Amino acid sequence: MIVVAIAAALLSAVTLAAFFGRFFWILDVFANFRPQYFVALVVLGAVLMMGRWRRFGAATLAAAAINLVVVLPLFIGNPGEPDPSRPALTVMTFNLQGSANEQYGEVIEFIQRQQPDLVLLHEAHRPWELAIEPLGSDYRIIRPRSDDLIFGTLVLARGQLLDWESHGFASAEARAVELTFIPPGWDVPISVLAAHPHSPTDSARADLRDRQLEFAAGWAEDREGPLIVAGDLNATPWSWAFRRLEGSGLRNSGLGFGIQATYPTEGNPLMRVPIDHVLHSPQLGVRSRELGPALGSDHFPLVVELELRS
Repeated sequence: MIVVAIAAALLSAVTLAAFFGRFFWILDVFANFRPQYFVALVVLGAVLMMGRWRRFGAATLAAAAINLVVVLPLFIGNPGEPDPSRPALTVMTFNLQGSANEQYGEVIEFIQRQQPDLVLLHEAHRPWELAIEPLGSDYRIIRPRSDDLIFGTLVLARGQLLDWESHGFASAEARAVELTFIPPGWDVPISVLAAHPHSPTDSARADLRDRQLEFAAGWAEDREGPLIVAGDLNATPWSWAFRRLEGSGLRNSGLGFGIQATYPTEGNPLMRVPIDHVLHSPQLGVRSRELGPALGSDHFPLVVELELRS
């Protein structure tokens, strides 16, 4: 029982410490596993209660409840009632996993089957740029990757493309693509920021990711009208950097649809986390949100159908 109590104390401490990820990057990494902490603390708390460590068990269950409160909005958030008469836009964002993924045909077939209006393919290198060319009859293809970069984000868009621009960051990599276009059936343009910040695997990369997401938040605050920020953001909804995005007025399309963890595709499913996102401005609502198959990547593709509501 001592071992159970020590484990419960450690996880309870991590539960509280993860709220302070803004001040230390490792604490923000800890915040990505709130659902796992909830499940583990419920089990540990129940064992302690049955072992007559009731005060310790109650404190452990209280720590579990903290994680539940943080995660619960993904299950009870109301996406609103869809209106079929409104103009719709289907967005697909997918981290291809670069050169490790050679399932070109499967990805193209999935796109053709889903028929999204906007496709964002991250970590695309030259072979992917060539493989995707057959879709040029259905989409306007944007290839922002410069010759000195190995990977970039491929953008496929239907409708009238008005403008696009590639944004680089301190690493000299183009980590975001901005575009403005009028989707089919729309009479107003929509602004999109396709982002792929760095993974927070050390303090320098975590700082760079935070600044990249800060850029995305500022981008959203500076614009009016319908807009989207989407991509592999390398942050869960419980990361403070992600909460900064929501503080810019963007809404998480995942509210009301559950966790829908997108990474990693292999290993224990209970350890997956949702780091691929579509956030949208208040003028847009969510009709549907689902994950596709792995398609050779360590990420699942995310497909979100939005509608223009005001």
